[in-house]
Amino acid sequence: MDIIQDLAKKKAVLTVPDCDMIFFQKTVYPGHGYNDIKHLKEKVKLVHIDDDFLGMNDLNHLNTLKISDLILVANQHHAELLKNYTATAVEAIYGFSDFENFPYTAFKERMNDPLIICWQQNLADVYIDDLLLIKDALIQLHQIYQFRLQLYGWHKGEHYGCPDNRPLVQKMIPFAELIPFQPYQEYLKNLIPQIAHSDIALAPYIDIPDRYGKGGFGLKGTMLLGVPVVASNFGIYRDMITDGMTGFLAKNVQEWFTKIEKLILKETLREQFSMAAKHRMETIYGYQACLEKFLQALGKHFAEFKR
Repeated sequence: MDIIQDLAKKKAVLTVPDCDMIFFQKTVYPGHGYNDIKHLKEKVKLVHIDDDFLGMNDLNHLNTLKISDLILVANQHHAELLKNYTATAVEAIYGFSDFENFPYTAFKERMNDPLIICWQQNLADVYIDDLLLIKDALIQLHQIYQFRLQLYGWHKGEHYGCPDNRPLVQKMIPFAELIPFQPYQEYLKNLIPQIAHSDIALAPYIDIPDRYGKGGFGLKGTMLLGVPVVASNFGIYRDMITDGMTGFLAKNVQEWFTKIEKLILKETLREQFSMAAKHRMETIYGYQACLEKFLQALGKHFAEFKR
């Protein structure tokens, strides 16, 4: 298998391909849309790994999906929704866990007083509407339990086209600690150890179609670290979390309040979620399990992969 990222090389291969099957990462990437690959239909097997639900009203995007022989997506919710747009076969596969960069932290290493609750986003300023979904629950809980709230990923107005939203968040949630964004390698070195020692992690997410194709990378990392999670009852999170066993799913402010409070009050429940999340990441999202799921998806549709 050859991996080609250079656009010129990609176009050369697609002009006269010397292969039996081509996998395309993201339908919306340049150089392999409908007009670039329509001549390959019935000549080469075309498989799209479609990890973004953006552009579903775009004719080029839809036509690209329609001439594909198989579409692979990151979660079952996305697979079900795509059936409304294309008759092409769709299979849900999982990306495997990054054990090297998100090592499990023993539960006994996170015995904080007061407890630390965290939230993180790569570009936090853009995601404040997600955070504000649970603002009232956090404020009420903080009045009772006085935990520390650490919010990661602020670009401080330094990201092009994105305003500095820290003053707004600080005004609405005055007890929050706002921790700036760091590039990925610095994030792994400096911030992951801090996040790993949090007692509870929150993953609120507004339910909008643009997000249905997401693979849950951030939540996987948090669960790998062993931090107990409360997440929105949404798309990929429903694949990753069994409510009440490997974490909590919440669908409204009252559920957010109740489920966060349960974790604040019950150390044994936090430990249970920590271990259960680790086990799920090692099994369902382990390298071998994800590879097997990938091969099974291909085997359902292509004779070359049947076993």
